[in-house]
Amino acid sequence: MPTIQIAQFPVSEAFSSQPDTFKAPLEVIKRADGHISSFYGVQVENKETGYYVSVWESHAHHLKLMEEPSYKSLVEVLKPATTDAHKFERHHVDVTGDVLTALSSPAVEFVVFTLKPGVAHEQVVPLFVELAKGLDAAVGAHPPCMWGPSHEDKTKILVVVGWDTVEAHWEAVKEGTSLHGVIVEIFKLADGSIGHSPIKQL
Repeated sequence: MPTIQIAQFPVSEAFSSQPDTFKAPLEVIKRADGHISSFYGVQVENKETGYYVSVWESHAHHLKLMEEPSYKSLVEVLKPATTDAHKFERHHVDVTGDVLTALSSPAVEFVVFTLKPGVAHEQVVPLFVELAKGLDAAVGAHPPCMWGPSHEDKTKILVVVGWDTVEAHWEAVKEGTSLHGVIVEIFKLADGSIGHSPIKQL
């Protein structure tokens, strides 16, 4: 089953001014067994937040790379891209089907939902299934969207959606739409943070 790694981090001035500088070190990842594709970009809403997304044949493939000595040296080389390595937030999510269409879209939406205390994963699954169906049918969307629990923290559920524009997303979920109603129900059970980025493929 394909796995996507979604990393969010505070970007340094070096990354903001010349993000392509960090493409060369990532060639190590591109050559790794099981690697499918990688993307990077800066958040539209907050230019001080960056994203790095990699797609793998499985979670095990990425874990194998992370255990190799070359990965540790890679991390050191990439440290100048962030202002605070301790705020580097990373999640692995298992997904099904096409994972590249959404990630290759002009505007990619990243959402991290955190289940409220006492809320079980099973309670929200039907809502996310309904949300995904609505998002895939929305005008301006690049289906299929992806969602799933984080390997690192089961209280977190991530959603990734491709759009023509950021405005297309907000139009699709505005008050009065069926999608808005589903999202309202989800926010009764979970808190969420949303960002968009025109990520580029490495």
